Amino acid sequence: MAEIEEKVIMTPKSKTASSTVLIVERKVIEAEPSDKTHVAGGDHTGIIINKEKVYENGVTEPCHAQLEFCVYLVSAVTGNHTREARALRFWFKPEVSLHDCPHEAQAFFRELVSPQDFPKDYVGFIKKIIKLMQNKFHQLKLLEVELRQEGTGPPPPAFIEDSTANQTHISEQRVLDLIENAYPNPLSVEDFVTAGKWSKADVKDALESLEEKGLTRLMSDGIYVRQHSIDTQVVKQMPTLCSSRQPTIAVVTALYCEKQAVDAMMDNQETYVRYTTVGEYS
Repeated sequence: MAEIEEKVIMTPKSKTASSTVLIVERKVIEAEPSDKTHVAGGDHTGIIINKEKVYENGVTEPCHAQLEFCVYLVSAVTGNHTREARALRFWFKPEVSLHDCPHEAQAFFRELVSPQDFPKDYVGFIKKIIKLMQNKFHQLKLLEVELRQEGTGPPPPAFIEDSTANQTHISEQRVLDLIENAYPNPLSVEDFVTAGKWSKADVKDALESLEEKGLTRLMSDGIYVRQHSIDTQVVKQMPTLCSSRQPTIAVVTALYCEKQAVDAMMDNQETYVRYTTVGEYS
């Protein structure tokens, strides 16, 4: 008879208008799909989702560890922020000493809230809990998850301050630095807005001022490129050069200032920039 493997089972415990409590536990069980149970397959084999509520988690002893934190849920419709408290209560297998339980709980928590892949929504949060329990934290026997909404309103002050801190003051030099870093590729007004977190009006003012000073060139509607001090010919196709005009060496530069330094040492130079409006620059 084949040995029955442990499964990770999620069961709703209780739900109100502002809170939800779930149980994620590890059990040796063999379950068949039904209208009350979903048995996952493929990459999620070994996971069972119970659709019916239960009101007891079957554990009478106090939890071995408990951690709580808060998140803000942002409505895509209204922009309002809902503060939600999330509590995790841990029960471990008997082989884990009570001394080690808090350390194991903290390790689980660090994985769960890692900034690199922090879950963006409710489903992703629960899914990550289940997968961590299934694939990594094998000594975790039962986890009770409580999600409790605590109020809705405008963004908290810290959120506003962080958003403001990410914005940098616009200046002609900052705009020029961006366009030189992109040379010979042109940049659109939207590129500057995205990169600098600036307003479109401020970007246009800076670009027009740089154009008046002969530092930028308007290639097409809203598309700008660095205006080189040496006469630069903008072409749609690179010209065919006769043998006497063929280059004999290649100097590769990464920065615009390096190109300027190389140009300063060359005589009788010609610069061509191939430009197209269909998304390809070279």
